[in-house]
Amino acid sequence: MSDSAQPTGIRRRTFLKVLGATGAAAATTGCSPDDVGKLIPYTVSPDQTIAGVSTYYATVCRECSTACGIIAETRDGRTTKLEGNPADPMSRGALCARGQSAVQGLYNPDRFRGPMQRQGDSWRSITWDEATTLVAQRLSTGAANGVFINQHESGSFNAFLEQWLQGAGMRPHLSVDFEADDAAMQAHREAYGVAWPRFDFSAARLIVSFGADFLDGWGASVPQQLDFADARAKFQDAPRFIHVGPRRSLTGLNADQWIGCRPGSELAILNFLRGQGTADQAAQAAGVNATELQSLAAELRAAQPALVLAGVGTDDALEVARAASALNQQLGAVGTTIRTDQPVVAYDGMTPLRDLLATVEQMRAGQVPVAFIRGTNPAYYLPKAADFAGALARVPFKVSFSLYPDETTELCDLVLPDLHALESWGDAQATRGMIALQQPAMDPVFTDTRATADVLMAISQRRTAPAPTATAGAAPPATLQNNYRTWLMSRFPGGTQAFAAGLTTGLVSGNLPVRTAGAGTQATAVRRPTALSQQQGDFF
Repeated sequence: MSDSAQPTGIRRRTFLKVLGATGAAAATTGCSPDDVGKLIPYTVSPDQTIAGVSTYYATVCRECSTACGIIAETRDGRTTKLEGNPADPMSRGALCARGQSAVQGLYNPDRFRGPMQRQGDSWRSITWDEATTLVAQRLSTGAANGVFINQHESGSFNAFLEQWLQGAGMRPHLSVDFEADDAAMQAHREAYGVAWPRFDFSAARLIVSFGADFLDGWGASVPQQLDFADARAKFQDAPRFIHVGPRRSLTGLNADQWIGCRPGSELAILNFLRGQGTADQAAQAAGVNATELQSLAAELRAAQPALVLAGVGTDDALEVARAASALNQQLGAVGTTIRTDQPVVAYDGMTPLRDLLATVEQMRAGQVPVAFIRGTNPAYYLPKAADFAGALARVPFKVSFSLYPDETTELCDLVLPDLHALESWGDAQATRGMIALQQPAMDPVFTDTRATADVLMAISQRRTAPAPTATAGAAPPATLQNNYRTWLMSRFPGGTQAFAAGLTTGLVSGNLPVRTAGAGTQATAVRRPTALSQQQGDFF
């Protein structure tokens, strides 16, 4: 056969040669040092760590203000699962879905890897020495009337932060929780003397909820879920549950009866139940049958004791919460179904929303020279009419301690990323007489992140000028210890030994001091936010 008659396609022998060379090249590239990973994190394991064997740490959930005790399962140096701490009287071994999701936040790939500084419209990574020096210099040039907005939490960090702020010449911090019911807490303080009493569902014969989603995020959800389940599981005298509201929430779906009223009409129904107005007037306002409201009123009079809860998101939320509290007092619920002697103290010391808005107006007026924001996102949660972003823009120097990029962090000049709660030391108190200890369940995922308390100590050590004398009798900066863990153990009841012993169960007997609500504000006129036009379709 002539050469011209030979097939022009690739030969089998040539194909196998090319395939072998390509595979070898791919294998060589895949084994390059840049791509080497660790199947097991520890070649030489630390003490008490055995490859493939789980280790359990008692610590605290910080996904909401309740601060339930939890048990973190850690395997090969990595936290893999969370469950409630059976020894915790609040959670009793249970943990809500939000608490379970804390592991997702721990390994979130969007977490900041280290400190960052804004440069125009972009960010650049800097060292911790650069970051703490920069903040110390700004504080030394004047920090009087500076603001520290902190995600609300119970525990000793509040005392630490107040000591640090006094040393820096700044005002007391604002402790905020945008997911808490500010109106309900204000009404509770006025009527019962506590921010959040325990609701004893088991003692009630009738439970009436006006929009209060107490089984899904309204208040101390885990203990409320447990108490409600215990009450409804009774063979005799199980309470009847009526939900009043424009929609059936998760809580409403568990009700025996749903009264679907118009949004914003809850106050008219409550006023009728309190003896103010007629059933026909309330029914007309609510868009329901008057017979339903008359039957509800009769049930409340007959059921002793009863429990009325209110948690609405309308403009008259405070008036609705006050009316519900007044109705509970009329029904004799205080001391029976409303246990003011067993409050959820984790909600004590929270800054009222009106005080935060007053501070926002001071920022807008150019009266705040520096602002620190940790663990919360006011630019997202506050209504657009409050224009938090515009107010923050008037602050010359803004620092965020956020773990993740968010709307507020994007407005700041410096990011000093905090540790995740599962990587941190601390304590908390959800109920009187019991302190929950928080310990790291693992080493930091990103090694160049640091606990906010340790960063604040480093800033104090780098300050080149004494604190302003405007704060008479201010305590010195908290630099007497090397880190926050040392500071925490130094003030713990019983000292270091008691603290170490308590880490086994995560709980010790005792009480922590509670700051006064609204301590971080100064009186000022609050600008009434203008209403959004109908063309603005945002939720807030």
